Amino acid sequence: MLGTSLSEKLRNWFAEEEPAAAASSPRPAPPQAPQPAEVERLQSLERRLKALLIQPQLLSAGRIHMLKLDTLREGLGTAWTDLRDRVHATADRIIGRHITAQDVQFRTGDGEYIIVFAVLGRTAAELVCAKIAEELHRQFLGDPKLADIKIATAVGVLDGRMQFEYASAADLLSTIGRTDAPVADALPATPPAPASPASLAADREEPRKLQLSPMEMAQIGTMYRPLWDVGRQVISTYMCIPVRRFPDGTAVEGAAALSAIEDPHQLAKVDVDTLANTIEMLDELFRNKFRLMVSVPVCFETLAARRTRQEYLGLCQSVPDYLRPFLIFEFLRFPAGVPSGRMGELVNEVRPFCRWTFLRVEFRQQSFAGLAGTGLAGLTTLVPSDRGAEARTMEDMNGFVAAAERAGLKTCVVGIGSTSLAVAARAAGTTLIAGDRIGRAEEIPQHMLRFGWQDLFLREASR
Repeated sequence: MLGTSLSEKLRNWFAEEEPAAAASSPRPAPPQAPQPAEVERLQSLERRLKALLIQPQLLSAGRIHMLKLDTLREGLGTAWTDLRDRVHATADRIIGRHITAQDVQFRTGDGEYIIVFAVLGRTAAELVCAKIAEELHRQFLGDPKLADIKIATAVGVLDGRMQFEYASAADLLSTIGRTDAPVADALPATPPAPASPASLAADREEPRKLQLSPMEMAQIGTMYRPLWDVGRQVISTYMCIPVRRFPDGTAVEGAAALSAIEDPHQLAKVDVDTLANTIEMLDELFRNKFRLMVSVPVCFETLAARRTRQEYLGLCQSVPDYLRPFLIFEFLRFPAGVPSGRMGELVNEVRPFCRWTFLRVEFRQQSFAGLAGTGLAGLTTLVPSDRGAEARTMEDMNGFVAAAERAGLKTCVVGIGSTSLAVAARAAGTTLIAGDRIGRAEEIPQHMLRFGWQDLFLREASR
């Protein structure tokens, strides 16, 4: 368990006044002794908390924050009791995606979380917390009232109790688009060590890579777009897509959401987080009798470098055997002309953990002979969104599918926004199609759905 002094300090710091009625309520039964795994987790938490709490600037830097799910509990009403465990599991997953390995998070009550940031300053930390709260509320309540969601920042200790200042998530998130946002506040508090001659030489040899700020990274999430299996007339596969949201309310998805990330380590973090979150979600759906496949993106940079590849494959190895038949990997950002031997090598690295591997390619590419025999199952491509050029798009789609079939590859065409393009994709022989015409991106995949051509036209008529 946590050391006595530390646990008492935490209880005193984060405790809130109990209602008067609580004094007469029966005393709860003493908790059972924790299991060895829980003891080890708490001891690890103790070590990390101690390392952070001894820093004298921790409070003054505004790095301790509290998230309370009062508004979420009120919004769910009587459903809160049934959904409590799911909310907590989802909160842990969302928080884990937005914080670093050096940060600490733990739950102090029913729907009450403390996050201690190791590096981020107050402004950046508040923004991360606001984003976490927004994402969690949106998942369970739909479009949340951000003004009602409060983020608490610890500002001091009085009479043994932590004192907080509160700000609304709406106000915090509105600051992201301002040009005077304090980017330096997101940098480490300690100055970097002087560069060595060797590191300076390395800098000269390798161009500097642009890094997104923690605030910008916090705006990158994932959603799931339904894929229609044209031959089987069913929606049984969902494509996990990166989504980057901007302060003005716009968003981009897919490879475009990752185009601004040049630093390979940031890119690898997105890939690892996406896979981890998807596997957790898929496992939960599986346990609830949902049967569907999910396509997960992974970038060339992540698989090409030994260090990031080993980290990614290490996570792949933790995928339960019963989930692997429901997993598809989609390779993104692969440069044109990757040798077939290299492609086959990377496919073989991930193939034990999935059913299929797909490669994202340019739409007007018409030759895939070099990909035959690499182990790839298929190709995905994004059609142009220009409605005025649909005739040309249909012609190119015929050529694309025919070239893929010659190489023995399935095809998945994304970006289908009209019934005419869906009909053309079917005529071309496309295996899978996706786009707003089939279904919009969702926060969580749905159960397998029978979906025939008549359903497509009925859906159009109902618009």
